[in-house]
Amino acid sequence: MGAEENRRQKPSLAVIGTGIAGLSAAYLLKDLYRVTVFESQARAGMGAHSVDYVSNGISRRIDIPLRIFCRGYYENLFALYNHIGVEIVTSDHSGIFADEAGRVMLHYGNIQWGESQISYLKGRSWLRPAAWTLALQSRRFFARAKRDTGQVGLAQISFGEYLQQSDPGQAFVGTILLPMLSVTCTCDYSAVLAYPADIMLEYLTCGIHELGIMSAAKGVEDIVPRMLVDVDLRTNSPIATIEPAGEQLRVVTRSGADQCFDQVVVAAQAQQAAAMVSGFDERRALLNRIPFERSSMSVHTDQQILPAPAKGLSPVSYHVPHGSSRAEVSVDLTKAIARLSGQETVFQTWNPMRRIAPNRELARVDFTRPTVTRDSREAVRALQASQSQPGNRLWLCGSYMAEKIPLLEAAVDSSVAVAEQLGAAIPWRAGTAAAN
Repeated sequence: MGAEENRRQKPSLAVIGTGIAGLSAAYLLKDLYRVTVFESQARAGMGAHSVDYVSNGISRRIDIPLRIFCRGYYENLFALYNHIGVEIVTSDHSGIFADEAGRVMLHYGNIQWGESQISYLKGRSWLRPAAWTLALQSRRFFARAKRDTGQVGLAQISFGEYLQQSDPGQAFVGTILLPMLSVTCTCDYSAVLAYPADIMLEYLTCGIHELGIMSAAKGVEDIVPRMLVDVDLRTNSPIATIEPAGEQLRVVTRSGADQCFDQVVVAAQAQQAAAMVSGFDERRALLNRIPFERSSMSVHTDQQILPAPAKGLSPVSYHVPHGSSRAEVSVDLTKAIARLSGQETVFQTWNPMRRIAPNRELARVDFTRPTVTRDSREAVRALQASQSQPGNRLWLCGSYMAEKIPLLEAAVDSSVAVAEQLGAAIPWRAGTAAAN
């Protein structure tokens, strides 16, 4: 039997969305199913908002947003990248924190030591007692968090309640912890505080501060093609509805085209999935319980946002106005991302609060991200249970569908769970590599 005939003999499966969840689901299921991938944008989703940056005679593509990760928290993502041959490099994300007047409250750097990193006070922070206080409060908080991780009852309280109980110091929480977590979770401080305490502590104690940040050496442009092998990719194909059709599911695009599939994996955000599914009222109600927040990201070359000249600063600048609901966070990409190091200084700013000169802005992207509450966690568990029912053909995966902060790892975790339920062997797990 030829390759094309063998492909036609496989059951059909649609994957809706090409973020990391959809891409990894398609990759893991392509050997068992005839996979068709639908993407609403003109290119696959992980790179849908990327922008070209040309300076010093060099042209590089900048990912929006950055895809960064660490070894301690991203087990399945690391395994996937290693399996498909993605080169991974270290990425310095040490930072400087300044208030609304540009006064520096803390400035620290990182030194890489083997596979670990050591943080140290930088610049005038050595001379500021307040900076030493923040550093000590940080050390004490993380030491206590490690002791508390795994405690019974953390799942029943919010992260905000945990902070009230542990009392790590208001200066540390308001100046360092919440600004860092607001950009990590891409949400307001109030949403950070609403997270279940166990989920937040798992992330904070995973080793991110000791092991440091990493990224794909060549960005998403290298990742996406590796995961779209042997699948039918249909771009510019936003989905209108997914509905039962006898023993199959019908996928209807907004242009009116439709096709029936044996299985459908919806790898879109929860609110988008809820708008697509028709005839699945219980799941739609559960999906609508997943909260999300909106953010903006700007890529630009405006150095006026920095609290001091760029040359001596750590790569990440936190603008933390008193009384704000989230921070403004700018990453100097030429310092943080190795492939951009030979170019003129360019920034990626999350949640721009101050004016960025229009002639300095390369791109601005608006996006949404899910967050986690105790209620949304219950909704996700109900969704997971619904997928375990005999005869299920509609599968949900995405960063909101795992018991973690909705980051890259949660998205891959969810696609691994769906792939296993659909009969696929996970190639990087013990006992399954030989089957692939």
